[in-house]
Amino acid sequence: MSHFDYYIHDELEALRLEIRGPLAGHGVTSLDHAWRTGSSILNGRMLLIDLVSVEDADEDGRDLLLAWHRMGARIMARSTESRLLAEGILGVRVAMPAATPGWRQRLKLFLRGSAAVARGLA
Repeated sequence: MSHFDYYIHDELEALRLEIRGPLAGHGVTSLDHAWRTGSSILNGRMLLIDLVSVEDADEDGRDLLLAWHRMGARIMARSTESRLLAEGILGVRVAMPAATPGWRQRLKLFLRGSAAVARGLA
């Protein structure tokens, strides 16, 4: 069984709860308390549930995810396993954001752009 972690991101347009590991056991209770505390600062912003690597959920975890969905939270998954789990619980399609390039790919693109600019100036 993998380790459960969650992170709260207070972003401009949303309060994002990033979840990693099984949505089960005492972690669900802790996450629910954190969400209830964080909900006081929503002020009309969206609640975004970001399932990074969630492959399992117990009854309490499924109930919490379903409650967020019914409240209008946007649920997204960053892995196929997380998407399949969430879709099985919610009964609706769950979005998977496009992969963002890693730092090596971004550096390579930056250097290619710099080289093209340098060739144009020479």
